[in-house]
Amino acid sequence: MTDMNHKPNGWNEPLNRMTDEEWKEYFRLRKELDVEMTEEELNKLSEQISTCLKNNDDNSAFELMNKIPLGAHYAYGLKLGLGLKAVADANLSLARKVYPNEF
Repeated sequence: MTDMNHKPNGWNEPLNRMTDEEWKEYFRLRKELDVEMTEEELNKLSEQISTCLKNNDDNSAFELMNKIPLGAHYAYGLKLGLGLKAVADANLSLARKVYPNEF
C-alpha cells in the first residue's frame, strides 16, 4: 500500500489506527526504508553495525539495523500483535513481497 487512498489491510483496526499525519509519515517511511538489499549490501551493513557497536555508538547501530529487511512472517506477526506503528520504522521490503496488501 502506498498512499492515503490505498491503506494496508486492517488500517481501521484499533491497533493500526493513526491520524492523517501519522499515515503520511508511515507512507514517507515506506518510500525511504523499504529498500531491497543484496547479500553484499547486507554484509557491508553488518560490518558498519559491528563498528558502531565496538565504538559504543548504539544510536547509529540501531539506525543501521532498521535498514535490514525484517523477515516477512516476523513483520506480519508484529503487525498482528502490536500494530503497524511497531514496524513503521523498519525495512518492510521482504514483507511487502509476501504480504503486498498488509503493509
